[in-house]
Amino acid sequence: MRYEFGLIVLVCMLASCSSGVDEPKPYTQAIPGTTYTVEMVPVHSESGIFWISRTEIPWDVYDIFLQFINSPDNLSAGIDAVTGPTPAYASVDRGFGRTGYPAISMSAQAADSFTAWLSLRAGSTYQIPTIQQWNEANADGGGAWHLWNSEKTTHPIATKEPNSLGIYDMEGNVGEWVRTPDGPRVVGGSFRTPPEELGLNSLLTPVQGWNQTDPQLPRSPWWLADADFVGLRIISETGETDE
Repeated sequence: MRYEFGLIVLVCMLASCSSGVDEPKPYTQAIPGTTYTVEMVPVHSESGIFWISRTEIPWDVYDIFLQFINSPDNLSAGIDAVTGPTPAYASVDRGFGRTGYPAISMSAQAADSFTAWLSLRAGSTYQIPTIQQWNEANADGGGAWHLWNSEKTTHPIATKEPNSLGIYDMEGNVGEWVRTPDGPRVVGGSFRTPPEELGLNSLLTPVQGWNQTDPQLPRSPWWLADADFVGLRIISETGETDE
């Protein structure tokens, strides 16, 4: 009897130790050379663990990327005056707000370039989530800025309740780029979406109309003049590095 009890205790201790070591934890990705960070949250999926940004990427971080690719240092990232983004013809934040607000109106190319830049700068690989990863992170609960409560504008990140994984604005505020077998799509819904259409119910295919009023010829592959509802969120499949 005493032997069996001791064995049970030992098994429980080993299980506890194992879970303490193996359980993935959130981490904060610093952006070298700046005071800005991106909080990353672990998500268990069918294909393994990945980390997703706790919030949509705000202008505070995205503007650092824009400053970099429009500077002479951009050559180290393989971007030149031809492939780099031309300055937007108008304020791309639409007057909604800059500090603390989600970055908007970037194309899929710009979103991918942002993750390439962040990966280079941080020394760890970041990507746009797949549609499956996005759906796995879209857990129960959480508030949303949508058509009926947003007053037709974006709102600062993390101002509604997070979902059960501690992730903010998975639905509403701005739609988010994802990778699908059929190419990039925007999912989740935005401040322009009725609440019943949020989440996977709002899976949008990019169309020319999203950039119809861009006066540049050819039209910019970086900015979406008519898609103020499009933003981005990032994932990592490796987690925090030792660098």
